[in-house]
Amino acid sequence: MSSLAKIFKFLFSLSALPLLAAELLFLKELLEGYLRERSWFTLPVESFGVGLLLWSLLCFIWKVPQRPYIFAHELTHALAVYLHGGNVSRFRVGSRSGSIRCDRSNLWIVLSPYVVPFYMLLWLGLWTIVDFYRPMRSYQWLLYGGTGFTWGFHLFFTVEAVHREQPDLHVEGRLFSLVVIATLNLFILAALLGFLSPFWSVSRFFCRFADDVLYCYRICGEGFGAVAAWIGSSGLELRPRASPAPLMPH
Repeated sequence: MSSLAKIFKFLFSLSALPLLAAELLFLKELLEGYLRERSWFTLPVESFGVGLLLWSLLCFIWKVPQRPYIFAHELTHALAVYLHGGNVSRFRVGSRSGSIRCDRSNLWIVLSPYVVPFYMLLWLGLWTIVDFYRPMRSYQWLLYGGTGFTWGFHLFFTVEAVHREQPDLHVEGRLFSLVVIATLNLFILAALLGFLSPFWSVSRFFCRFADDVLYCYRICGEGFGAVAAWIGSSGLELRPRASPAPLMPH
């Protein structure tokens, strides 16, 4: 990676921090809305929470094998390569690691497994296909419960992979990669919470999120402006004054 690319990605990472703050603020507002509107007691939210709780209990009482995650991880890499018109010549999945050999690489190919909840999308896709041929309205709880379970799977192994400092994170720069992963995963989580609540329409969701983004960037801009003004005024005060010329005796 060239020095110019490193500088650009570092500046991009810094510029994305207000976006991360906006997502955290938005998640706080979503949770407050859940409490205020009593969304916790709806079927989608309860089922999603039970699925997430079941995954948490499974991790607590049983050492979950890594092979299913490694398979999904490498398959997501491979699918991203194919979507970009590339080819995969090797696909290897082991009990603790895996790899693929491909003819191209970019940001999305490298980081896609950390932001794409593969098994959650697979579960939603299978449910949609089955529901199309045989409506399963009476089993909606299973749809949301499976979504919570598979989302917990993605979140758990993504955090574990980041903690292990996967080589993928160093391809585009560790700070840049972490910012991208955190930003996209927080947005997906917010989208899930908004979708599960009957009180959050699509228009309300995006309007409120846009307001939070503008608010965080405005606060950040005002803070940088205040710091710059303080530095400028301090620089003027610290500038050495010219000493008066000595009086020449007549």
